Amino acid sequence: MFIAIILILISLNCCTAQVATCIDDDDNNVDWFLVFKPPNAVSSSIIKSDANFVWAPSAQNVNLDRDHSIVRTMADFIANNGDIKVLAYSDDPPNLPSRNEKSKAKGVLLVHSGANDEAAWFVHTVPKFLAHLGGYSWPAAETPKGHMFLCLSLSKAHLNSVAKAIRYQEPFIYANNFPVALLNQHIELSNLATGVDVRVTPFLEHAKFTTKAAHAVANIQAFGKHTKSYSDMYAKVLKKKLGASIIIWAPSDTRSKSICKGQYQLRKVTSPLQLADSQVSREADSARWAVVDGKNIVCLTTNDYKATEKQIPGAAVCLENAAVYNIFRIAAFFVYKPLSVLNTQIIKSERNPTWANSRASIDQGAGHSIVLTMAHYAQNNPRINAFAYSDDPPNLPPRNEKSKAKGVVLVDNGADAAAWFVHTASNFLAHLGGYSWLQSETTKGHMFLCLSLDKANLNLVAIRYQEPYIYANNLPPAILNQYMELSNLVNGVDVRITPFLMHAKFTTKAAHAVANIQAFGKHSKSFADMYARVLRNKFAANIRIWAPSDTRSKSICKGQYQLRKIVSPMQLAGSQKYMKMLFTTIIVIMISLKNSMAQTATCKNDANGNIDW
Repeated sequence: MFIAIILILISLNCCTAQVATCIDDDDNNVDWFLVFKPPNAVSSSIIKSDANFVWAPSAQNVNLDRDHSIVRTMADFIANNGDIKVLAYSDDPPNLPSRNEKSKAKGVLLVHSGANDEAAWFVHTVPKFLAHLGGYSWPAAETPKGHMFLCLSLSKAHLNSVAKAIRYQEPFIYANNFPVALLNQHIELSNLATGVDVRVTPFLEHAKFTTKAAHAVANIQAFGKHTKSYSDMYAKVLKKKLGASIIIWAPSDTRSKSICKGQYQLRKVTSPLQLADSQVSREADSARWAVVDGKNIVCLTTNDYKATEKQIPGAAVCLENAAVYNIFRIAAFFVYKPLSVLNTQIIKSERNPTWANSRASIDQGAGHSIVLTMAHYAQNNPRINAFAYSDDPPNLPPRNEKSKAKGVVLVDNGADAAAWFVHTASNFLAHLGGYSWLQSETTKGHMFLCLSLDKANLNLVAIRYQEPYIYANNLPPAILNQYMELSNLVNGVDVRITPFLMHAKFTTKAAHAVANIQAFGKHSKSFADMYARVLRNKFAANIRIWAPSDTRSKSICKGQYQLRKIVSPMQLAGSQKYMKMLFTTIIVIMISLKNSMAQTATCKNDANGNIDW
């Protein structure tokens, strides 16, 4: 996408009826909204400041001049309204040749000229877009590209903060009808409108303000950097100002690599990715954005991640909101059973993944996500086929001591549905034997992970490299003939090719917010340490470990990437955990995010609803 936006951090709000304000598709005033138009489409999706922070389809396509949040918000910009004054800027404005190549900033300020305390800041990434008093039109040349749009409703008291952040971007102003009376009240707005240059070091602006809403306001931080700052937006500005690791979606060159050393890292997002129900490649996307790891912040930026960008002015817009943050970066559905208890906690694929108490204890035969997911495994359903593996299976003596792998794969022999369930419990999940919990496992801590999959990903599930012991299998030849790796696994075909390591990438089942999965498996012939050689090398990052260790296996704090053991005990899901009592041995799986569709061979929550993970 072509996103040139000031860095802004948002917490959250609603709003009251205004004229110079952000307006949604239904003509309601809103505190803020974020719109995404995917590549090769004129449809778009919106997230806005209400109680339901999820991508929703816009009411109209972006190329139509009605019933779209952008059209409604810009109504008094594209057609005259004497009460609404405006300032618009763009490096590639409508009806003019491309201008200031230094700045990529594009946006519009709307201000009510009367007594009403109303203003709005609209930032976007679209060249040749939004002609002042020229009616609404969409540049067809931009349809193949992805674009992002952000609108913030403001009080006039914050105009100086916004204007100063914009001024550091060195924008080209192509429309301005701010009256002298308004400029005299807001000196930074006057400096922006009249082109006063920035002459004072450090040539970086960091503004903090809030949106307009009466109650749940959005806290904003706006960053702007001037040409003279010679600063990288990601490494120097965002990473240092926010004190966190930064995950980057922006064009980059071969010199600008992920930086995995030091307290805070920079990591480039792999292209393509899934956003708002669409697959987006870096080349087709005009948007630049960053996720601030661990701080519930998503930033829309204007700069590429390149060495040459230090001399290019820039900005970003960051929304500090857990739900929006989780849309861009999310991890894992786990059920966790604490030590010495039968109650469990669950975290699942929803807007705000947090640990919540399971509805039933794990030893009960109903009302628990595990029981509901395994219902057609514990009792016969001709439509659902399965195979199960464990080094210590139910109703059998312990088997393969080399492998600690435990899990079940469910496959619907009709619909395109499958599920992979991995766990750490011994003597658990007898096939067609009803559901039962072994009391000897109650004293230990356990973890359970379920992923809903398309059948196309069955070959990629990295189980065979774990050398599992399969204790139950009723997969028919018709399924095995379609999936060679699944057949190799079930038939015990040994791995004979180096490097004896498996790194699989696939996605979960959901129709829109899918979870991106990476699964690693290592064979006994690999002679590889899972943490030092596999995870640290594959991810080129520091690794923190919660696993039993001996005195010879110490934390490694030298070198570019470190390994650090977590000190026991620790807190997880509200419980204190001791390493000697916690049995969490699961395949390494990395997850990003989605929703789900109704299936039979799928993960279930405690309410018997289908979920993605």
